[in-house]
Amino acid sequence: MKKNTENIRLFISLGLAGLLIATLLWLLGKVIHPEKKFSGQLQPNSASISPSYINSPLKNRMSLGEKIFIREGRPPEKEAGSKAFEAGDFSTAISKFQLSLQTQRNDPETLIYLNNAKIGQSKSLKVAVIVSIGVSLNEAEETLRGVAQAQEEVNNSGGINGLPLQLQIVSIDNFDMLKQLNTELINDRSIVAVVGFSRQPSIYNKRGLVMVSPVNPRKPSNLTKYVFYATPSSDVFSDAIARHIVQQAHLTNIAVCSDSTFTINQEKISPLIVQQYTDSIKKYGGKVTSTVCDLGAPDFQPSAFLSQAISDGAEGLLLISRTDKLNSAIEVARENKGRLPLFGFQGLYTERTLKYGQADVKGMMLPVSWHYDAVASKSFAQKAAQLWGGGVSPRTATTYDALQTIIAGLKAGNTREKLQKALSNPNFSALGATGKIQFSQTGDRKGGVFLVKVEPCNPNESCDSKTGYRFRLVR
Repeated sequence: MKKNTENIRLFISLGLAGLLIATLLWLLGKVIHPEKKFSGQLQPNSASISPSYINSPLKNRMSLGEKIFIREGRPPEKEAGSKAFEAGDFSTAISKFQLSLQTQRNDPETLIYLNNAKIGQSKSLKVAVIVSIGVSLNEAEETLRGVAQAQEEVNNSGGINGLPLQLQIVSIDNFDMLKQLNTELINDRSIVAVVGFSRQPSIYNKRGLVMVSPVNPRKPSNLTKYVFYATPSSDVFSDAIARHIVQQAHLTNIAVCSDSTFTINQEKISPLIVQQYTDSIKKYGGKVTSTVCDLGAPDFQPSAFLSQAISDGAEGLLLISRTDKLNSAIEVARENKGRLPLFGFQGLYTERTLKYGQADVKGMMLPVSWHYDAVASKSFAQKAAQLWGGGVSPRTATTYDALQTIIAGLKAGNTREKLQKALSNPNFSALGATGKIQFSQTGDRKGGVFLVKVEPCNPNESCDSKTGYRFRLVR
């Protein structure tokens, strides 16, 4: 009897052990091979996120909707929507993001997350968008409005050959992390393209991922394979204003003010910009005075500079200022008191120039890549006004163009390789906010630029700016 009891106990022990092992194997199988059927609820961080994204040491810099980067003035519904998105509760996320937009309609991050939530776990095409939210929130929001509008339009029209477009926001607060972030994006095979910038754009060529940049600070150089620019090369801008200065305004002796602290991706570019504008002015028969003007110098004195410039025979004044540090340039314009005609480089095409410059910059002319009165951009501008509740910046327009370029290319083939082939085709074109988009062999946007002039708004007409001044399209 005792022996039978021991056998029964042994049998039960073995059975329990077997059941435990089977349970562990079943749970392990669920982790390694999760069921494809979607019940509408997901575990945190599982919303269409690739394994490389989950394990990335920089994952806190990337978000499809589960993280909020733009926190200034955010409604509580935005926070609730983000938490629901993270939990995979997309229906709640959609309703919360919609409520958030009713409170703050011009928040592009929320609109992007809303469109991503509508996609949920459905198959989609993912594009990463690099924005410097921690460096300049205003410029980051302008950038995101461009891609958000493009995503909204393409998804509402049926997607890209039936597939919706998903945007992954990549936020940076310093440029040192760019190289590692670029590597992370390239290694994530779920990403088909990137809208953004890089300190080493050649990495995209070497590793085979298309990047379309809204800005183009360089002169044309080598042939490109995977890197494209949504605006013309920088010498096109300097050429346009130089031609106007010498041939239309008939000014041949120009003083130049620049900022020695002007950098892009931590590279000092002020000397390069000055040389570029100098070369363009000389090209049309003008010259640049030897008067030294460093807007970034701690002891800079506008009155002393202007006195010297006029003594040197200056007939006009060209301002090359950092857009985030306009004070010194505005002081020069204020001290000028209209004595010398003012000109600016393309970076001054910003609402802040009007806000802080007011009457002091009246009459200043500068080259730009986009203007709301340009024929090709009216449709975009009207849609933007409806979407955001007001006018948008040129940065929004060129970022919109960058994503429109990718959308058009993906319609020809939705892999990295097919996208690159489409954009590299000499016959490729897309229609954007700034008109027809085509690329040269160096990846630069083909086409010219516009000239604008600062003028006070007509009190009898609507004004696109709240400052009382506007950039009027000259040609």
